[in-house]
Formats: sequence, structure tokens, C-alpha cells
Amino acid sequence: MKISRILKKEGRVSEQAPFQIYSIQSLLEKNREGETPVFCQGTHLIIWILKGVVKISLDTNVFLINDNVFFYARPGQVFTMEIDEEAKGYAISFVKEYIELTDIRLAGLFHNSFFNRFNSIPIVHISGDEIALMVFFADKMIQEYNNMLHLRSDILRGYLKIFMIYLCRQLKQDGQDIYRSRKSDLVKLFFTQLEKHYASKKMVKEYAEILAVSPNHLNGVVKELSGRTASHHIQQRVVLEAKRRVLHEGYSLKETAYDLGFWNPAHFSKYFKNCCGINFTDFKKGFSM
Repeated sequence: MKISRILKKEGRVSEQAPFQIYSIQSLLEKNREGETPVFCQGTHLIIWILKGVVKISLDTNVFLINDNVFFYARPGQVFTMEIDEEAKGYAISFVKEYIELTDIRLAGLFHNSFFNRFNSIPIVHISGDEIALMVFFADKMIQEYNNMLHLRSDILRGYLKIFMIYLCRQLKQDGQDIYRSRKSDLVKLFFTQLEKHYASKKMVKEYAEILAVSPNHLNGVVKELSGRTASHHIQQRVVLEAKRRVLHEGYSLKETAYDLGFWNPAHFSKYFKNCCGINFTDFKKGFSM
């Protein structure tokens, strides 16, 4: 059975494409014709599989997803997708501002759901009668996306709002709306700051200063809600970025170390081995064979 590969490539989202939607079948067809839609690294990407099997590589993890499963890739994550010829579903990408411009309440739903779950598998299974309604609005979005009629953008935002509300209802019913308390807000802010500063800040106390809390409090709250301390997440985020640079850009030890704020490559090599249990050189060799 033929497999097609769709690549979420690095680049800027053009002003003309803050929002994209495709059926999985159309992605397969475009790939046969030698055309590959670009889902830029600065966008949020939702894959909804209704039927069939899709293999997704996200950074260094691989997932097989199938019937009635939503998969989410955050901005910046390296993403590839292998599609079974029998697969059906949708791929939707958008920049954060598109959701915020659609409706401020919708932005709130978006920020308080599955899309901001930290340290978790980015997969949600859905069920129930609302699936048919979500398919209807996804199809309406594709229909409107493919024409250039008057007020196209307004209609697209309306359909997207309804679609996202149905999705967020599913997430809430599944008990995954976890951002409700002050502790949860603190953890969310920590991960936001970590994404901004992982290359320059490696200590819990540096993030605690930004968030105006003590290092012990930050470590404790992050561990309580995520299962791991803040220091663990800092280390893992640095190592994840190092692995990305090796796997997708072929960086050397020295290049990776300097890019991630280590002026001494030997120090970075030790840091990498302590976090992964394998040294950087052996890791790179293992993926270049």
C-alpha cells in the first residue's frame, strides 16, 4: 500500500495563509501530483483521522493514530506524516493570532484545553453524535477555503469557531481541561517561559525569578501537576532541541553546544549524557547509520 509523506517545513507563515485546511484525501492527491502543502513551524497543526492509519513522527517520537483520533503538533515541533491510502480525515493549521481574532472566548477555550497540556501524549480519542456535526463543519470549511468569494475569511472563522467549540466539549467531557487553578496557571507560565529561554536559562532559579516565586515552590508545583520537577523539564527541553538539530539538520557537537548556550562543548557533552544515558556522538551515529 502506497505511503505518502507530508512534511511540516520550517518557514514563516505568509500573510495570505494564517489558516489552512485540507482533507487527508486531498493531501494524498497533491502528493501524487508532486505538490506538498507546507505546514510552517510557526503554526498550530491539528490532524483528525476518521478512518485508516497514519504514522506521525513528532520530534523523536513516533505515533500510530487511527479512527476518530485527534493529534496536535505545537509550533516549532518537527513533524512528518505517513498516510495510508485508505485514510480519511482532515489537517488544519493556523497561527495563534487567527484563533484570537476569531473570537476572544474561543481563544480562551483554545488556551484552556488539550492544546496546552504539558508533558503529555498529544492524542485525544473522540466519540459521540457530535462527530457527524464536526465532519459537516470541517467540510464546510474546506468548501469555503477553496473559493475566493466575498467575506470568505469571516465565514471561515465562523465555521472554525463552531468546530473548535465541539472539539473543546469533547476534551472537557474527557476530563482533560486541566488549567483551572493558580498552580496550573503557574505551570503553564513556566512552560511558556521555558520555550522562550531554554537556550539561555538552564537553572530553576532563573525561571522562578521571572515568575516571581521561589525555586522550591516552582519545582514543587511543576512536579505536582506534571509528575516531574521544573529542573527535569528544563534538561529535557534542552536535550530535545539538541536531538532535533542532529536528526533534522545534521549539527555537530560543537555547533549544537554553542547554539544551546554551552560555550564548552565538553560540558554540553556531559550534560547530554547525564540526561540521556548516552553521549552525543553515539546518539548521532545511531541515527546516521
